[in-house]
Amino acid sequence: MLRGKILGFFLGMIALAVALGAYQFHGRRVAAAAAAAQAAQLPQGNLRQLMQSRVHQEYTFLSFTIWHDQPLTAEKMDSIAASSGRIMTIADDLAAYESAYKQQGWSQQDVQFFDDKRLQLTQVAEELKKAAQKHDSSGVTSFFMHLDNTCQGCHRHFRPDLSWT
Repeated sequence: MLRGKILGFFLGMIALAVALGAYQFHGRRVAAAAAAAQAAQLPQGNLRQLMQSRVHQEYTFLSFTIWHDQPLTAEKMDSIAASSGRIMTIADDLAAYESAYKQQGWSQQDVQFFDDKRLQLTQVAEELKKAAQKHDSSGVTSFFMHLDNTCQGCHRHFRPDLSWT
């Protein structure tokens, strides 16, 4: 009799822990979706605004999910794939800023460097998306590191004050 009560108590605690974890995960997903929706509505007047309101949001989500929110469950992998897809779209959108870059005084070499990094970002985000769709955690980790290196390469060139290496 006592053994059954103890077992029932432990099963109840496990169910409570699972429910709490699911609630927290759902809350993070809802918050990420709300942030993405809000970012999409912000005016994109210049490159800095685009980077702050869209790229940084996605990067932060990916970084937290991949590095700090283990294990990488199927739901998290799906969220990583979706976020990577949004980064691909953002990278494509960056091409529209070329005339603005030149107005800011960028040289042709700077414009070419940025365009090369933009294309690299698209390719790496695509590979990250594919790895996440396959639920390949080692691939996700590897391609996120490549994505981070791509961002860092651009920061070292244009914004060394933002470089974190």
